[in-house]
Amino acid sequence: MAPAKSHAEAAGTMTEELRKKYERMEKLLRFERPDRIPVPGDYHQVEYNTEKYHLGEPELVKEGEVFVWKDGRTKTTIDGGNWRQGNPELYKDYNDVLNVPLERFAAETVDARMTGEMSAVVSSRDGSGFVTPLHYGTLITRATLEFDWEPFLLASALDAPKFGRVLDSFGEATLAVIKGWCSLDSVKLINIHDDIASTKSVILSPDYLREYVFPWYARFFSAVHALGKKVLYISDGNYFPVIDDIIKTGPDGLFIESSSMDPEDVMRAGGTKMIYRVKTSNQNIDVGTPEDIYAELKKLRELNEKYPSIMMYMGGGGKKPENVQCFKDYYQELLVYER
Repeated sequence: MAPAKSHAEAAGTMTEELRKKYERMEKLLRFERPDRIPVPGDYHQVEYNTEKYHLGEPELVKEGEVFVWKDGRTKTTIDGGNWRQGNPELYKDYNDVLNVPLERFAAETVDARMTGEMSAVVSSRDGSGFVTPLHYGTLITRATLEFDWEPFLLASALDAPKFGRVLDSFGEATLAVIKGWCSLDSVKLINIHDDIASTKSVILSPDYLREYVFPWYARFFSAVHALGKKVLYISDGNYFPVIDDIIKTGPDGLFIESSSMDPEDVMRAGGTKMIYRVKTSNQNIDVGTPEDIYAELKKLRELNEKYPSIMMYMGGGGKKPENVQCFKDYYQELLVYER
C-alpha cells in the first residue's frame, strides 16, 4: 500500500524543498537517520480546539516578557506558552474538584465536524513542513489547567479513587481527540502531551501514576497504533524515575527536556527503535558559553550515530543573541550531514 499523501502532495504544490522535509521526517518514522537532524520548519505542531485543551491561541508576547491577558488570569511567555491555572469561582478548594459534575468534561463525538476542523488545521500548515498534531491537555496537564495546583493536588492526595474518576473523564475526552486525528490519512505521527514532572522529579508518586495515569497512556498509544499511526509522548521535566513504566505503555517516541534529563540516559533506556524529540538546554542558550553549546550539539551528533531518529529544537527563555547565532552555526557544522 502506498503511503498516504499530504494535502500539499494531493494539491500538486509539493516543492523540492518541502519534499526533502517530508522525506527527512519519514525517515525518522522508519528509524533511519536522515540527512540532518530535523528542526522546526522541517516539522510543525498543530492543535485542535485549543479553547478546551490548551486555553486558546497565545497572544503576542516579547522575549523575556510576561503578558497578562484581559481576563486577568491568563499569563503568556514566549517559551512557556499560556499560564492560566484553574477558575477560582468554580474550584475554591479540593472539595469542588472532587465533586465536579463529570459531564462538564464529556468526550466530544468523533464526526465529520471534528475531523473537518482537524483536516483544515493540517492543510493550513503542511505546505511548509511535516505536520504532527499535538494534544496538550491530556490528564495531569488538564487537571492543572482546569483546577489549579493546590485544589488538584489536594484532591488527588485526599481521595485518590474519586479523583481518579475525574482523570477517567479526561481520558475519554483525550481518546476521542486521538481517534479524530488518527482518522486523517495525512497524519502519520501524533504528539500526546502530559506534564507529569518538574525539573527535579515527577510531581505525583510513581505508585499513583502507575494506578491512575499510565493505564490511560497505554490506551491512548494502543488507539494510535490501531489506526496505523505513530505516537510521541511529551512531558517536560525529569520523568526519568518512571521512564521504564512509560516505555511499557508503548510510545514510539519520547520528548527530552535537556535541562532536566541527560538525553543519553533517556536514549539508552528507550533504545534505537524510538523517536526522540530533544529540547536543548535552556541554561546553555540563556547563560552558557559558545563552548557549552558546541559540546551539547557535538554530543547530539555522537548520539545520532547510534540513535537514528532524533529531532530537536532550541531551548531557552531569555536567549543571548550571540548564543542563538552560535547554536545556528554549530547546528550547520555538526548536525547537517549532507549538503
